[in-house]
Amino acid sequence: MAALEFIVILGCALLVSGALAHRLRVAAPVLQLAAGVALGFVPALRETELPPDVLLLVFLPVLLYWESVTTSLRAIRRDLRGIVLTGTLLVAVTAWAVAALAHVLGLPWGPAWVLGAAVAPTDATAVSVASRLLPQRNVTLLRAESLINDGTALVVYSLAVGVTVGSEHLSVAHVSGLVALSYGGGLAAGAMVAWLGIQLRRRVRQLGDTLLDNLTIILIPFSAYLVAEQFEASGVLAVVVCGLIMSQAGPSLGRAAARRQTEAFWSLAMYLLNGALFILVGLEAQAAVRALSGTALTEAVVMVVAVACALVIVRFLFCSPRCTPSGRWTGVRSSADDG
Repeated sequence: MAALEFIVILGCALLVSGALAHRLRVAAPVLQLAAGVALGFVPALRETELPPDVLLLVFLPVLLYWESVTTSLRAIRRDLRGIVLTGTLLVAVTAWAVAALAHVLGLPWGPAWVLGAAVAPTDATAVSVASRLLPQRNVTLLRAESLINDGTALVVYSLAVGVTVGSEHLSVAHVSGLVALSYGGGLAAGAMVAWLGIQLRRRVRQLGDTLLDNLTIILIPFSAYLVAEQFEASGVLAVVVCGLIMSQAGPSLGRAAARRQTEAFWSLAMYLLNGALFILVGLEAQAAVRALSGTALTEAVVMVVAVACALVIVRFLFCSPRCTPSGRWTGVRSSADDG
């Protein structure tokens, strides 16, 4: 199918699912997933695949940057301990639990660890979908966690893939080096690009051209991701750090007209990108199911249900309050739960 035809169909699916979401009072991503599955029944669309490079290099930097810019840095500082624990230790524990379960169900250890690393981190897009259903503080915690846990997951994922193909070896020094490079390099790249972006926006502001100012803003997340990837650091963390810094400096850099244009552009862009991702996931999910035979399909459904239950149970056990010897109930958060 021609690219233009696919874009028109994708846009129509977004429009219909969005309209139905308002009428039925259902979260739009649920209907977008269903729309993707429905589109999979069209023979010409079944072979459509989303190239991994498009997701990593186009969708991911933009989505992460806007989520980090709109996340409260004050709230992150308030609950920093809980965010760090869930963004690092919880990801590793979840990946291990899923890998162990998948191995019990018949998957070799290498692919099992790859699966665990892929599903362990929470997703910023999914958090934004549930933002209206949860208390604001819980949303902030989940959003902040989803912005940093990809760095941990990528380290686990790279180790799992490397060990599976025989190019990596497990040792404390090696793992520590990968973690330091992922987080340290990501932090440094994000801070450097943010500083350069601030200097550039100050000079562009003097020209009084809102289009050039917004073009500069668009280039910032891609630049942060690119710089980090050049040093094999976490591009995800680089974009997040850059976005958090720009969220504090941004209001003093742009004019009012530029800010209005920025909010309008990014709101539309986020809706289109998020919606397109959910539809493409539904489309590829149906293609994946069609490729399975009867026995393999049953095994896949069992594994999906088991992994989903494991994800919920591990998070519940990790984040649930627990009693200390002094009798005080605590959890992974730095202060009392808001419900």
